[in-house]
Amino acid sequence: MKRNRLQSLDRFLRMPEDSAPVEDNLKALADLVEAEIIADGRSRILKIVDDIDLFPYSEIKDIHEHLQEDLYRRWHFVTGADASGYDPRRFVFLDTETTGLSGGAGMVVFLCGFGYFHDKCFRVVQYFLPDYPDEPLFLSHLLEYLGPESILVSYNGKAFDWPMLTQRLTMNRIELPVPADHIDVLHPARSLFRRLGEDCSLITLEKCLLAFDRGEDIPGYLIPAKYFDYLYDRQPGMIPEIIRHNRLDIISLAMVTRYIPEILARPEKVNSTALLEGVINHYFRNRMYQPLVENVSRISPGYLEDGSAVALLQYSLALKSLGRTEEASRIWKSVSESKTGRHVYHHLLELAKYQEHTEKDPSAALETVDLLCALELTPAQKAQVLHRRGRLAAKSGTVNL
Repeated sequence: MKRNRLQSLDRFLRMPEDSAPVEDNLKALADLVEAEIIADGRSRILKIVDDIDLFPYSEIKDIHEHLQEDLYRRWHFVTGADASGYDPRRFVFLDTETTGLSGGAGMVVFLCGFGYFHDKCFRVVQYFLPDYPDEPLFLSHLLEYLGPESILVSYNGKAFDWPMLTQRLTMNRIELPVPADHIDVLHPARSLFRRLGEDCSLITLEKCLLAFDRGEDIPGYLIPAKYFDYLYDRQPGMIPEIIRHNRLDIISLAMVTRYIPEILARPEKVNSTALLEGVINHYFRNRMYQPLVENVSRISPGYLEDGSAVALLQYSLALKSLGRTEEASRIWKSVSESKTGRHVYHHLLELAKYQEHTEKDPSAALETVDLLCALELTPAQKAQVLHRRGRLAAKSGTVNL
């Protein structure tokens, strides 16, 4: 009985009888994706190299336009680096595909792609792991792109891709590389572009910012399962589509990385209220009030008028920080008369402060606070408003005597 059960299990787990040797199937996959097979002893990995013209993905024809150091200078306040900016020739755009999406010691990187500017084109180099025993060889080839001169650029890489790579390197007893810097584009992209679409995935940003549609593409959540299919039957299956997906992610990452400093440096590129709100939010969160106000002044005023209460609040507080309180007060008054939502509370509160301390008009401030009392407030907000109302009432009574 026990032997029959083991035989049955063996039949279930056994590779298909008509499958070719691993080496032959790997050669078939290599021919399909135009890859080089790198061998060391019994280990095998694939290396795919593509030199790509970026013009189909960007309106910019000249590769040198992508290499302007002055343009990337605006990354410094995002990353905390000094104002000298970054040399884009040192950028290494990183993206990985893994056997799972949630992390953990058992998860493996099976495809790692790097992109960088090379001569007059953009080069994408990808390494594919055909099987788990080949991992040391796979990881050792990645080190070439992770040296001390490299500036890594990733999309959520600080939270996912880089920890995954360092974990696998540690488990294989390979010394960890130390790149010069690591720019995670996800965080400024969320700050700038989250209002443009349903999410801030690279595919969404491609459509909203780059006007580029990658066409039929394998969904990211299916990639681990398709790799497991490959490990089981050794047929190329969806592996070429996964390699294409990874390559397009790297190209999109390079384009978005360029677009962020460009949108901050060239206000004329702001062509919607949603994008203007992102620019305001980005500058405000980084406490760069002067550039914020300068940029908004060069953008069509209609976009600002249609902005949300929170974007207008951020803009008005930037004006207040620069001492332009009269301009800020006009925004607070306008929003309190025309907008709804929880952020109207902050506009009314700022207006009451301005009326009391700058205009020296406690009666007008009291009327504004009465409007605050009519809003739906939290207990803390209500206590603050009632305290302010009591003080203003006493001031108004003194004035009227």
